[in-house]
Amino acid sequence: GPTHVAALENGASEYEDGAGRFAQVAGLKYTVDPAAEPGRRISEVMVMADGEWKPIDPAATYGVVSNNYMRGGGDGYAIFETNGMNAYDFGPDLADVVAAYLGEQKSYKAYTDDRITVK
Repeated sequence: GPTHVAALENGASEYEDGAGRFAQVAGLKYTVDPAAEPGRRISEVMVMADGEWKPIDPAATYGVVSNNYMRGGGDGYAIFETNGMNAYDFGPDLADVVAAYLGEQKSYKAYTDDRITVK
């Protein structure tokens, strides 16, 4: 919805500067137009639901996983701090989870799967 797209817009707001706020997503795909003005760069936001891609529903509530920095409004994500619902701010450190996962893999190869389209 508007909040979700606003978060994606924040992620793309400093695209040309290579800012670290750019949103990586799962269960979601969208198009970003770096040439558009900030706040109007995101389009075609689709959500995986019931095994198929559907347009994002402005009235729906979606789950978001982030690190504590973004949850607290860092990198311009104030919307997570102010609009977050049923927040669960506890759990293992993200770096520890990633390190444990990679440690369990025999090998890992990075890949892209068309979640983000750049115009």
